[in-house]
Amino acid sequence: MANVLHQRRTRITNFPGLPYDNTFTHSEGVIVDSVPEMGELEQILHQARKDTILNPWTVYTLRNLQTYTPTTYRQITRGFQENLLDDYTPNESKGINERKRILLQLQTELNTKSSTVDAALIHARRDLGTVTSKAHTVLRLYSIGRSWSFFEPNEQLEGYITGKGPFFFGDLTQPNNWDNALFQVKELFIDLLEKIPVGDRPCEKIIKKTDVSDAELQNRFGYVEWLKEKLGDNLAGVLLYGSAAKTDDPKKHSDFDNWVRVHDLRKAQQVLKNTCPVVIDNKVVELPPGMAEPVGSKHLGLNLFSASEKYALNYIRFLHDPVEFLLHGKVIYGDFPFVKVEQDEVVERGVSQSLIKLRTIAGSLNWAYQTPERIYGKPSLFEFVVKNIRFFYQHSLNATEGPQMRTKEELNERLAQKGLHVPEYRDDLRHIQESLLYSWRAVSQLQQEFILANKWKPSMSFLGNVPNIPQMPKANMYASFE
Repeated sequence: MANVLHQRRTRITNFPGLPYDNTFTHSEGVIVDSVPEMGELEQILHQARKDTILNPWTVYTLRNLQTYTPTTYRQITRGFQENLLDDYTPNESKGINERKRILLQLQTELNTKSSTVDAALIHARRDLGTVTSKAHTVLRLYSIGRSWSFFEPNEQLEGYITGKGPFFFGDLTQPNNWDNALFQVKELFIDLLEKIPVGDRPCEKIIKKTDVSDAELQNRFGYVEWLKEKLGDNLAGVLLYGSAAKTDDPKKHSDFDNWVRVHDLRKAQQVLKNTCPVVIDNKVVELPPGMAEPVGSKHLGLNLFSASEKYALNYIRFLHDPVEFLLHGKVIYGDFPFVKVEQDEVVERGVSQSLIKLRTIAGSLNWAYQTPERIYGKPSLFEFVVKNIRFFYQHSLNATEGPQMRTKEELNERLAQKGLHVPEYRDDLRHIQESLLYSWRAVSQLQQEFILANKWKPSMSFLGNVPNIPQMPKANMYASFE
């Protein structure tokens, strides 16, 4: 039976000028001493007030959060009796200064969060909540970076954060401002990714050029012609990654995920917005916004890259496994700059990414328990959450057994040996609810096993010398947005 060790409810701090959904006004962290059973987890969530986002955490997860997402760790452990906290969460990051841990967290979050903006534009997945959330995220990451002296002041953003300047993103209560706001959010992510320090360790740069034959391009990747027609001379490169890049069998992948380098980002966004592209019989079909993707079609995912080499190199370096993308990503048009990253960095970045994704699962618990209908009819969103079971397991194995490519089938088989699985989507509200709760529990179990195995010790030596400059005083305007 899981015992609650600490529970704290606090008011959510919002940026002035952003029209937040007022459904949730408070957040509540609950720390338990072990992984709760499904019934116990539901009981914990049942206690949450309707206006409160409740996130449970095990003490084992805390030990990784302390190392890889220290701002989250500080939030959820405020008020926890210090001597008890030391007993339950011995410092895994001893010897790694906090500023270095903050830097890795920022690099990871800038990478993961920037990649979702284009889907909102291109696949018409935007509403007030989506746009506000993405604007909040980029402002939060800027605030953390300023607080730790990683970014120089930006007058427009600082006026917005303090509520003393003009609304940087315009009036978001007006839908006709949403597209422009998303354009600005993406540009801010690119700017911050270019400016964030990378670290002292040099990496060899490699230029990946087109590595598919004309026949393969014509027979498997016909959507490149669609991109060329849409973007013209603006198109600089297309790289396919994920399952579609690793297999020739169309039955083994449900989508085509791509990075698309362009010379003029804003122009590309304008051309591609609301196209909602899917691939049917090797041809692109543009769907009306809001229409469900036809059975048998393959989703066409497009993450737009600035043609800036610095942006591409930083984005790729901050990935969960740059080596996997280097070895298995396919350049199917133009070229892409890459960095050759050493194995110890691959391990650390993978674990860092898995902790950020765990926060996504934790956040989904409130949807799952209170409003599972928000995910009904959205299998892609469902999969985005539940597949993190496999994602975390892959990176925990990288840390304990050494980095290597493991197929989805191999990971599923090894999970089954532990009595775990990755749920599949069904149009059933109770199934959705139980699946998302199960996903949190499965990852928490893997986290616990990962820590108790005691086969791995964190090291951020790849970041080199990051001076331990103290954070700005707590009274500063950024502190509330960690």
